[in-house]
Amino acid sequence: MESSDARRVNRAAVLSVLLSDGQASRVALAKRTGLSKATVSRVVEDLLAENLIKECGPLPADGPGRQPFALELAADAGLVAGIDMGGTTTRFLLSDLTGRLLVSHRATTPKAGDAPKVAAFLAETLASLAAGHPGAITSTVVGLPGAVHPATRAVRSAPNLPQIEGTGFTEAAAASIPGAVAFENDTNCALIGELHAGAAHGHRDAVMVTIGTGLGVSVQLDGRPLPGRTGAVGEFGALAYADGTLEDAISGKGLTDKAPRATPAEILAGDLHPELRDRAKGALEMLLRVVTVAYEPEVIVLGGGVSASMLAWHTDLERSLTDLTPEPPSVVPSALGDPAGAVGALVAALGAAHRAIGVDAPIPTVRLTPKESHVPAQAG
Repeated sequence: MESSDARRVNRAAVLSVLLSDGQASRVALAKRTGLSKATVSRVVEDLLAENLIKECGPLPADGPGRQPFALELAADAGLVAGIDMGGTTTRFLLSDLTGRLLVSHRATTPKAGDAPKVAAFLAETLASLAAGHPGAITSTVVGLPGAVHPATRAVRSAPNLPQIEGTGFTEAAAASIPGAVAFENDTNCALIGELHAGAAHGHRDAVMVTIGTGLGVSVQLDGRPLPGRTGAVGEFGALAYADGTLEDAISGKGLTDKAPRATPAEILAGDLHPELRDRAKGALEMLLRVVTVAYEPEVIVLGGGVSASMLAWHTDLERSLTDLTPEPPSVVPSALGDPAGAVGALVAALGAAHRAIGVDAPIPTVRLTPKESHVPAQAG
């Protein structure tokens, strides 16, 4: 008779194959897992009784005997959501438990709303997106433009969306969104996305620097994220530089505050404001040197809308790191672009959903196939 531990391990093995392969027969499950046919049959019957998997049609017979049937996760086994909420736009991704993307959606963030209204915006939008799909949302991860305390869920350093600071927003959102809800810094989510299927894929030591309206840094060392005790790791934008901070010198807001009639791209790519351009380049070089000596990553990924205007500095940026370590990191642009944060949030949510059903295995690659929709925020 199987012990409870053995049942859990066998159950996880069968589910892992179905999550990665999509469909498999009982015979294929036995081959892929190394379990006996009798053990696979017991696990399958239990999963069918839980309505977690289903039989989905006959397969071609491979010799005499009973015709095999394909097994797959039930369509209503659960939905998973990844959200990347910015000061201007919020991006939603919705998938099933296999990571098959069902919905890609953007909406204008309601900056005028207070914490409960912003939380309601997330919950109501998710409910609308999920309405056309079977199953309930079981796991959601929300990426936020601020530092998130891993224990208290308190948000701070969110100047572009100040109403989410404190715990009022996270408490309201967790109460109104179904299933398990987690909150993460948006740059941490972007790094998860790039590690999963982007420019940092295959690296165990990586740093993500996002340069958009604000400035964010995220770190992974030895294959593990490094958020810090209070979520403060990566808040390099607060460090002093020149007559302000690193964020003042590099970020889109910092640049346009100094030159309100110009865009960040115009400031960084031309000679319209050479003093601001040179200050931004010097600040970015300093930041990359700091993260190199602090973490010695294999790769530094540059993301965010403003970073595209800094790609011309690529050679100089990499050269500035060669005196710091015998193996300096490569400096590369984001491969996923704007969706990186939402992809990372979805990957994190998938991991949580899989662990909830007893599986802890690599997440199948999320592919951004559905056409993205965009709607403005609702008034009021």
